[in-house]
Amino acid sequence: MSNQGAENKSAGHIIASASKASLERVSLSPDQIDSGSPETRILELPDFAGVSMGVWEHTEGVSTDTEVDEVFIVISGGATIEFTDDDTPPLEVTAGDIVRLSAGAKTRWIVRDHIRKVYFVPA
Repeated sequence: MSNQGAENKSAGHIIASASKASLERVSLSPDQIDSGSPETRILELPDFAGVSMGVWEHTEGVSTDTEVDEVFIVISGGATIEFTDDDTPPLEVTAGDIVRLSAGAKTRWIVRDHIRKVYFVPA
């Protein structure tokens, strides 16, 4: 029996530790920084069943973004997500929350407590 591809056929394996994984720094553009000196980091994981996924974090500070279709789970920390292009009420997100954002939404992330999340985006 061949072992070729055995790593892909195991019944289960750990892909990454969402709370401990080392993430790569991704610089925010200056026009995205609203206040403070926030930094973002990311670990992109292998796609699964047509879904891109990864771990993302944002340090204390305020930044803006235009969202993609995404579901994420907050692993640690928290933030207020304001929607700047419509009258959607702000979201207060903390560890354990599962959140859905829609593509094109203009957001302002107010991060008081370094946030880390696992995200899922259609590939």
